[in-house]
Amino acid sequence: MMKIGFIGLGIMGKPMVKNLLSADKEVYVNDLNKEAELEVVQLGAKAVSIEEMTREVDYMITMLPNGAIVKSVLYSGEHAILNQTDLKVKLVIDMSSLTPNESVEINKVMGERGIKYVDAPVSGGEPLAITGELAVMLGCDESSLDEIKTVLAPISASVVRVGDVGAGSVVKLANQIIVNTNIAALSEAVVLAKKFDIDLNEMHQAIQSGLAGSAVMEAKFPKMIEEDYQPGGTLNINLKDLKNVVSTADTVGLTLPVVSQIKEIYKSEVANGNGLNDHSGIIQYFEKINNLG
Repeated sequence: MMKIGFIGLGIMGKPMVKNLLSADKEVYVNDLNKEAELEVVQLGAKAVSIEEMTREVDYMITMLPNGAIVKSVLYSGEHAILNQTDLKVKLVIDMSSLTPNESVEINKVMGERGIKYVDAPVSGGEPLAITGELAVMLGCDESSLDEIKTVLAPISASVVRVGDVGAGSVVKLANQIIVNTNIAALSEAVVLAKKFDIDLNEMHQAIQSGLAGSAVMEAKFPKMIEEDYQPGGTLNINLKDLKNVVSTADTVGLTLPVVSQIKEIYKSEVANGNGLNDHSGIIQYFEKINNLG
């Protein structure tokens, strides 16, 4: 039986582990949140220390908030993987959202110890994590592709190699430009409709099959209509991604004026204490500046 280690049982990680278990994988888990660990242990996972995990699993998946935490788990922290002596793990699939430079740096460090590292960020949010239909943007060498697809089959509908290590992170940042700019545009459209007392359900029906229709609209318009901002992807996480977009663009001299403005809007909502809202909750920024809140 394939043994998989999984570190990070947050909004995305926990349902991903559940899908791996449903596919009869042997899954070892680790998270600071022991309640989350217990929830998946009750479904058949094994909660272990990172030290024990490195001795038991062939493949390790990380789904963590940022690059600093990924580095800490893999090599810079006290209990990091590379600090262990009896390493069985041969491949780390990092599904966190990092900058390309971070992915390349981590790959270099892990490679020096003979462990393959691939960046494999995802799109689809909590809903597709639950259904096991995430889209994976994979940075790896071509020889690893089939092996990685086998590991990720229970949690993904699409695994596409977009280049070598680092490329997955670039495509994820591009994805986040499109998603978050679309949410901001949808927010402005909804605010306009509200000002004219348009029935939002009828508006959704009227425009969803036209050029404005999108996966973003289908995921986020209903939440705006219901004013339900329970997170599938938080403003905090998306602000982190937008900061990564802008900082990465700066390293290569790119000017991205639209996404830079979107980042500032997200930053404002986070500063106002709404960082744990779903990113559809960015509409509240537009409502406030138009005195519609």
